[in-house]
This record gives sequence, C-alpha cells and structure tokens, in this order.
Amino acid sequence: MRKLGPEIEATLKRVFKSSEKSIEQVGKIFDDFIKSTLDLDLAEEFLKNFTLSIRHSPNPEQSLKNFLRFVENSFNKASLYKDLVKYPQMMKILLTIFGYSQYFADILVRDPELFQWLMYSDTIDKFKSKHEHKREISSLLSYTTLSSKLNALRRYKRREILRIGVRDIFGVASFEETVQSLSDLAEAIIETCLDLAIEHLRKKFSSFPETEFVLIALGKLGGKELNYSSDVDLIFVYNQDGELMTNKGILSHYEIFNHLVSVFINFLSEKTEEGALYRVDFRLRPEGSAGSLAKSLLGYLTYYEIYGKVWERQMLIKARPIAGDVKFGLKFLQMLDHFIYPKSFVEDPVEEITRLKAKIEATSKNEYDVKLRPGGIRDIEFIIQSLQLLNAGNFPQLKEANTLSAIDKLAHFGFLNEKDAKILRENYIYFRRIEHLIQFSQNIQTHTISTDPDTLTWLAKAMRNYEKTKDALSFPESYAPDWKIFKRELDERFEQVRQIYNKIFPVDVKPGFLIMELIGDETSAENFKKFLLDLNFRDLERASRNIEFLAKGKLITGERIFTSAEENEFQKIAPILLNEISKTISPDVTLENFRKIAEGFKYSKLFYELIQENDIRRVLVNISQYSARFSNLLSIKNHLLEQLLSEGNLSSKRNSSEIFEFFRRGEEVNLFDFKFANELRLFVLNIDRLIDIYKLLYELTNQADLIVSYVFEDFLGREFSEDIVIFGLGKYGSAEMNFDSDIDMVILTMKGIGQEKLREISSRCEKFIKKLAEVEIEKLYQVDLRLRPEGRNAPMIVKFDYFENYLFKRAEFWELMAFTRFRYICGNKKLAEEALSLYYDRIANVKFTKSLVDSLVKIRKKMEEMAKGEIDIKVGAGGLVDVEFIAQILQLKHFKELGEIESHTVKALLKLSELRIINEDECKTLTSNYEFYREIEKFLRVSLWRKSNSIPGPGEAQNLEYLSLCLGYRFPDEFVDSIKSRMQKTRRIFEDMINRFIRR
Repeated sequence: MRKLGPEIEATLKRVFKSSEKSIEQVGKIFDDFIKSTLDLDLAEEFLKNFTLSIRHSPNPEQSLKNFLRFVENSFNKASLYKDLVKYPQMMKILLTIFGYSQYFADILVRDPELFQWLMYSDTIDKFKSKHEHKREISSLLSYTTLSSKLNALRRYKRREILRIGVRDIFGVASFEETVQSLSDLAEAIIETCLDLAIEHLRKKFSSFPETEFVLIALGKLGGKELNYSSDVDLIFVYNQDGELMTNKGILSHYEIFNHLVSVFINFLSEKTEEGALYRVDFRLRPEGSAGSLAKSLLGYLTYYEIYGKVWERQMLIKARPIAGDVKFGLKFLQMLDHFIYPKSFVEDPVEEITRLKAKIEATSKNEYDVKLRPGGIRDIEFIIQSLQLLNAGNFPQLKEANTLSAIDKLAHFGFLNEKDAKILRENYIYFRRIEHLIQFSQNIQTHTISTDPDTLTWLAKAMRNYEKTKDALSFPESYAPDWKIFKRELDERFEQVRQIYNKIFPVDVKPGFLIMELIGDETSAENFKKFLLDLNFRDLERASRNIEFLAKGKLITGERIFTSAEENEFQKIAPILLNEISKTISPDVTLENFRKIAEGFKYSKLFYELIQENDIRRVLVNISQYSARFSNLLSIKNHLLEQLLSEGNLSSKRNSSEIFEFFRRGEEVNLFDFKFANELRLFVLNIDRLIDIYKLLYELTNQADLIVSYVFEDFLGREFSEDIVIFGLGKYGSAEMNFDSDIDMVILTMKGIGQEKLREISSRCEKFIKKLAEVEIEKLYQVDLRLRPEGRNAPMIVKFDYFENYLFKRAEFWELMAFTRFRYICGNKKLAEEALSLYYDRIANVKFTKSLVDSLVKIRKKMEEMAKGEIDIKVGAGGLVDVEFIAQILQLKHFKELGEIESHTVKALLKLSELRIINEDECKTLTSNYEFYREIEKFLRVSLWRKSNSIPGPGEAQNLEYLSLCLGYRFPDEFVDSIKSRMQKTRRIFEDMINRFIRR
C-alpha cells in the first residue's frame, strides 16, 4: 500500500476517531484508484479532494465505510473515480450524504446510477408537485402485471425520497418545502395505489359501486408536513349504502369498500424485494382497530354526533381529502365542521387535552424524545390545536391543518403574541429537523435522541448544515462541536416551549386522575405498575387492559364507545370499586368478570351511576368474585339486573315459586329468563350465607319442578294429564339439584292405553322434552331418560304393566338403588302412588346375598375407572357416589325397619343414624363430606364453568388455586389434601359397610 504522505495522514488523524484503521482504508482507496485509472498524477488530486471533502461529513467513519461499498458496486470504477476528480463538488456531496444517512447510502449502493441521475440534471434543484409525481408515475406503470406496477412504485418512491433528502441535507429546500415534498410524494403514491386497488376490484367483482368515496388524510399527511418515516394516517368514507350484483353474487357497498381498503392497505404496506411503500394507520377511524375500515357518510356523522370526543375533534383539525372524490371529501368535512369547531363547549377541551398530554408524557420512555417530552413537538401541536378548537368556531380563518400556517394565523388574529409565535415556529422547525435527521439516518420511525456524546456530536454537526448559504449548496466547515453546549441549547428550547404550554394549559393533573389516563398503555410508568401491585393484581397486563375497558369504554373488539361524561362517571367510582375488588379472593378474576358485566351494559353512564349505590355494587362485585358463568350471562341478560335487585327478591324468605309467579304475569313465560334470574338470585343469597347449600339445592330442584310442570301443562296437561305420570330420578328425584344438574326422569302411562293414543302422547312427550332441552345462551336443561326400565332399549314412555314386569323379573339391584330417588313430579297422581307402592313391594323382598354384594363392588369399581386417575369428587373412590350408595343400599337393606324410602341423601343418613344403622361419627363424617363435595361441585359449575366433577390437575394451576380460594383455602395443596383426607374417610366407611354385609 502506497504512503499517503504526512500532511494527508495528519489531516485524516484529525478527522477520524479510529485514525489508524481509517488511514489504512483510505490507503486502499488510493491504491484502488491507481489500479482502476492507471493515472498516478490524477490519484494525488483525488486523494487531496477526498481528504478535504470527508471533513464536511458529520460522520466520517460512516462516510468512509459507505464510500468503499459504493465504489465496489459501481458499474465503472475508473469513470466514477475520474468524475470525482473532475467535479470536486460531487465528492463533497457523495461523502456528505454517506455521513448523514445510512439509509440513503444503502439506496446509492444498491443503485449507483442514481448518483449520476442526481448530479447530471436539475434533479436537486427542482421542486416536484403532486401532479408532477403523478405524471412521472403514470409513465412508469406500463407493466402488465399488478406486482410489477407496485414494484415500479416502490423504486420510484425510493428514488424520490433520496432526492428530497439530498435537497434537505444541502439546504436546497427549506423545512416547509421538504415536508410538503414528502407529503406530495406520499399523496401521489397513495392515489395511484387506490386507483390500482379499484382496478383490481373491478376485475374481481365485475362491478363497482357508483356512489362517491374519498380517502381523508389525517395527522402530518393531512397537514402536509409528513416525516421521512411517518405512518400515513387515513380514513375512508363513502356516500351511500346500497347493494349491487357482482359475479360473486349480491354484495353491499359496505362489503366492497371494506375489501377495497384492505387491498389498498396491502398494496402500500406489503414488503417485497423492492421494499415497502408506507406504513398505513387506520386506527383513528371510529371504534379504532375494531371499527370498519370503510364507513358510510351517515355512519361517520352518527358516530361523531353521539360518541365524538375532544381528541377526535383535535384529530380532525388536520383532516384533508387526498384521493377519490375530493369534492365529496370537502363536503363531508363541511358537515363535520360544527363538531370539530363548536362555538361553545359543554366540557372544557383544555382540561381533556391536558389529561391526554399528561398520559403521553408519562408513557414516553426517554427524556430526549423530541416529539413526546415536555416542551417537544407534541406540546407545540397541542398548543396550536387547542387554540384552534377554542376559537375557530367564531374565527373561521383559524381552520388550518398545517402547524406553521396555523401559528401564523393565530398570531395574526391575536391569539398568540409575536414573541410566543416566533418561539413556537422556530422550535417546531428545529425539533422537526432533528426528527428528520434521526429518521433518515437509519430509515426508522423514531423521535428519540440518544444522549451519548458521539451521537450528540454527530447531531450538532448535522444541524449546522441547515445554516444555508443563499444560492449555493451548504457545506459547513469542519469543526468539533461541544456536545454539552448542543444539549444545553436543546434543553433551553424545550423549556421555552413548555413555558408557553403552561400558560395555555394551567390545569393541574392529579396523580390519581393521571393513573386513569395511563391505563392499558404498554409503556405505562412504573408507578402505575406499583399501583396495580398494591391492589393485589398479579397479571398486570390483564388488569391494566380490563381497567382500560372500564374507564375508556374500549371493548375487547377495540371499539371505543365512551363519551367524556361516561369517563367522568367511572372516575368518580373507580377508587372505591378498585379498592373493593382488591380485597376479593382473586382480584384478577373479579376484575375480569366485572368487566364482562360492565361490557354488557355498554359501560353506560347509567351503569356507573348505578354502582355508586353501595348495595348494588357489593352484589355485582360478589358475583364477579365467584362466578365467570353468571358474570357472562348477566352481561348478556342485563335487563334482569333490575328484577334481581327488586325489593324483597334478595330475601332468604322468598322462594322460587314466588319468582316464577312474577314471570308468569306476561302472556308467555320466558323460561330462560326465569331460570337465570332465579339461579343468580339463589347464588347471591348462598354466597352471602343467607341460605345454606341444602336450601340452595332444594330451591334449584323446585325451580326445575316449576319449569317441567309448566311445559308439561303446555304440551300434555290439558288432554293427557290423567294418562301419564312424570317421575324424577337422580338428584332431581332427591331434590338435590345443583347448578347445571341434569333432569333424570321416567314417564309412565296407563297399562290399558290404546296404540293411537300412545302415539299421540309419545309425539307430545317428544315436544315436551325438546322444549325442556331448548338452547338460548345455554341449554334450559339436559333431559336424561336413561334410568327408565331397560334404559336406552325401552320406549320413551313405559306402560305400567311393562314397568311392573320389569321390576319383579328383570331389574338388577343397582336399578332398584336408582329408584330410591323415585319422586312424583306431575301427571296422574294416583298412577304415581300405584307405581311407588309397586316399587315398595319389590324392594321388600330383596335378599342381600354375597353375589349381590360382589356385583355392587364390581359396579362401583367400574364407576371409579371413569375418574381416569384424576381427583373426581363424584365417581372417585370415597366421593359422592360412595355416600349415595351407602344411603341407598342401607335403606334397601333395612326397608322393613324404615317403612319408606327417603330420597334425599342427607335426610336418609340422619334417619339411618337415628335407627343406629350407622353410628353417629359415621353419619357426621358422611354428611359433612357430602356437603363439602356439593360445595365443590357448585363452584366447579359457576366459578370454573365446567360440568366435570374432577378437580383441576397439575396443568391447571390457576384454576386449582382459584377453586381453592372459593372454598376458603389459601393454598391449593391444603385444599387438595383436605379432599383426599375426606375421600379416604368416606371410602373406609363404605368398605366397612360392604364388609359387614359379607360377614353377615
């Protein structure tokens, strides 16, 4: 490698931080020049020019690295090298671009010919309007395929961003011209993509709506002040709803336009080998991410009229039609004018905007975020937009989307003094230029300045370049700025803006108030996390999201439905409500369930006024604490809350029959409403300990009786009530139904009934059962006829003589056990008495042989296998079935002493204890364990919303913990140990009973 010479090396040592490595690389470039051009004299001139030029780069190391890449990728090195000597200004431009922007360097390395395009024409000097872009784009789109056209657009955008950036870097264009250029380019591309999307849909559907439509730009694009790496904020409006015939069938305008927008977004945002065009953001539309991408004119007007908030007025200040029918877009905005700029406000927008800004500042992670920090770009925008909102209703001249133009107009009409206007204008440009530098440096969307000395030194150098020399490219002299001075100046500028902001927004935001503003934000401050932890929440993200739903009216779908009045109502009750939720057994679960209830009420102002009543709030929090099922149902059937809370309905003295009478006042009883309202009422009474588990089970059975009898009367009662009888079996028969218990029943008919009548009764019974098993949100009841004689092999309706024959000749002992719960429900009462008498005759002759006992043990073992290794409180060893077997078997064994069968399990055990068939300790253990199992069963149904009787296993730690807490256990292990201990004690008693039979 040739020596560069002491003077050159000395200069390079002053320029580069890692001078030895950099000098070595410059030496390689020098050698390559000589090798490529074979001209030693020219090489010396090249080296001198290179050394002088690289001093102007804000980042010499980056320039050197990119120069090496660029030369290697160039088509003709010799020609390039000679041009850089012949035209020294080219060398300055190239190295300066490389030092400013890695993104622009990558473009030039990828397409080196673009540098020639920049240099050998008036490209840098020329400002292009949107129409010029459209004309140039049109000439490029001669490709036949859609993908080729889109790739041509991507190449065009890349080329034009480079051109705009170079004009910006060298001070050819002012800030105002730069942001307009970026906006015009975006508009031209957006309009082209919309045209391509329409063309695509016309081919796909063979038809397209005739009604007007428009794309409205918002944000910086709406204000014609776009960044290098801005999202483009858009909404889509069409005029009339309607339908049209397509080759896909009849489609609505709504469907076609939403499909259009989806295709359009994909065209803009899809990334290919040529890159992507723009990030598109439609989240400012009504209902946010959950709302329709395209909405009708009437839909928009209705939404803003009912739900529009201050931030949406603020957002619409920058609304501007850019593609589609622009005249229709202007008409649309004119219709919204009274919403955006009211002559007076019900609520002070300054207070609302202050809260919004406080949230933004709290969620900004970096102190040097030039957009979001106090005194930054957003402060300036909020100052201007607030003054416009307050005054443009009476001063239409203030209706201006562009920030700098709005500052000038506010100053002109006296709403800003000249000094403040000057500070805001200068600092807005200053901060936006910093924003441009850090964005086009790496082509990333950022507003944050790294505060390390190297970055601040680079930024200080780069900002000097905006000190433009008239009619000449700006090349600031090489200097080593003091990054501390630059940082101090930056702080002073932030402080200047903040002082003006504090004059406009004197509202003090209280910390508690701010917490409600921060909810649900992923970048929430640490103090908000601490706030949630202090409220005993574990899943902070989930809790934050749920509180956001409650406080902001943001549904799970993303739709926002709150007015500011509703937000204010929630803020009144929020501290009390959240404090109460924090004291429940699982605040995370309670909050989730409470949110479901509130969502059903659409988070209305009325709902939040309602829960300010202590008793009402307590009831709803209690439901939320213990029951996902009832919370969900209440969110759907919220009209029944009033009935639940009606005077006397939450009294333990009121029974299910009285509630049913209330529902019978109408022409037709809504059985689903009655069942849900009554079950919810009973659940609330039970968890408040106003009724015990046995009363609960009895009332749930009474409820089923009322429904079965009502449906029976409707389908059979008027004509056939004397011909048939309905019996309950299982827990329905023993009046021990829990939530979600099946209805086990048997239907008997007279033995002499004719076939034709039997067919008619069978048809009616099918409708009767079908009605009982109807589904609304849930099934009314699961009806089970499998316990009838011969089970599934027998007819649905059993004749009395068939029943008699079955009892005395074919019924196995386990079937006789099942009939211990034989209970009359409705129909022919005399026939019921005869059937029960027949059953008593049969069981009076049962003989307990060893083979019978062995068959019982075998049946029980088979049932235990159904538990599949899980802790099943019903069929598992020592579970509910053991207790029920004990009660049933002992009653059958000692029927002669008892004289009758008691179907209710606990009453049967107490009776057996009185007769000393079981001892007092056994009775106490069995009844206590039975009650415990039924409590678990209850919470499995209403809390975990499952039909299974299995305890959640190791893979369901959260469910197990929650169930444990519902049952009053702090720790799951303690709960599981208690279940196992009780099941072991129950099983020992069951085995003792079996052994006593065997010994006898």
